[in-house]
Amino acid sequence: MPCLRQAAKTLAVSVKDDNRKIMNRQLIKITFGLLIVALTSCKTTQTSMIIADSYDEKKNQTTLTLLPYGNIVFPDKWTKTSYSQVSRQHFFTNNDSTTIAVTKNPRNKYPFFKPDQTDSEFVTDFVKWDAEYWEKQGLTITTVDNQSEKGYILWQAKSDEKNVNTIFLFGSKNGLAYNFSGTSKKWTESKIKDFLVQLFNDN
Repeated sequence: MPCLRQAAKTLAVSVKDDNRKIMNRQLIKITFGLLIVALTSCKTTQTSMIIADSYDEKKNQTTLTLLPYGNIVFPDKWTKTSYSQVSRQHFFTNNDSTTIAVTKNPRNKYPFFKPDQTDSEFVTDFVKWDAEYWEKQGLTITTVDNQSEKGYILWQAKSDEKNVNTIFLFGSKNGLAYNFSGTSKKWTESKIKDFLVQLFNDN
């Protein structure tokens, strides 16, 4: 009888151990599954961007890559100098110290976005939203060329006192918002305007 009791105890311990192992395996599987779900959820709520810039000597053009939103290609050689977290613009200078800033982002990233907005309505609200900020900084705002029906508006923020004179092109097409600007001591205002319009039309 003692042998039977000992065998029964051994069997009970063995069963308990097996149950613990099964439960541990199930717990690991559940935890792993929840981790996968959490990671998948994070991926669906955040968009990873690949950002790079390069100069093609043969084509004499500079390319800013903003995957998954595409490229911005502009003529001649430009060197990237900085990036603004606020405007999400990438700043470039050329050999005569002219500065341009460029970016394009999904329209729904902006606080004034409405799903049913046309390109014309969006770009009008875009300029109004940004111009209000610059006016508060003491700059004079002027609409240079309103081509909202073509998807863009050229406008200017200027202050002689603060030595600021920046020309902007805000645009909208294919679900993306375009924010271009230029400032230069060498280029005329007309040259900056033409350059920004060319950028918008080409990209």
